Amino acid sequence: MRPSAKKYNTMYKKRVLERDSYLPRRSPKEIIQCSGCGAFYVRRRWTLSLPGGFSNPVQAHPIYCPACTKTRERFPGGELHLVGIEVADRNEIARILRNEEERARQKNPLERIMRLRATNGDWRVETTTEKLAQRLGRSVRKARGGKLQYKWGHNNKFVRVVWEQRRE
Repeated sequence: MRPSAKKYNTMYKKRVLERDSYLPRRSPKEIIQCSGCGAFYVRRRWTLSLPGGFSNPVQAHPIYCPACTKTRERFPGGELHLVGIEVADRNEIARILRNEEERARQKNPLERIMRLRATNGDWRVETTTEKLAQRLGRSVRKARGGKLQYKWGHNNKFVRVVWEQRRE
């Protein structure tokens, strides 16, 4: 005789919203180009350039990609807080952030830096996705050392990454 299967209670699990509300619900039939950044929506993906073999003309819809919409509405997906930046290091750290954003954008054009603000000697970098904030924090820590902390928000859809420079 076979023992009965054990029943597990899944009520302890967190309910996580899987879908980004800024992504389109239905895929349009034609190719769409963003009016803000020029990215293309092809086969349910946003890309920076059209793949070869497409002869369909791009439709001239006044539509914006999710990253441009988040930027216009000031709805960040992540934030990088840089604490204790020396005045001499500011240009190098800004270059590191822009280069890492460019590499991330080649892979996913929806990953962008929305705003970079300086407050009391610290910097706050707002990003469109939580993954880009993590990636920027890791690249600054790799280049400049220091301490990195991650603080997750509700449903893991917002992350605040805090980087502190080592004091010597």
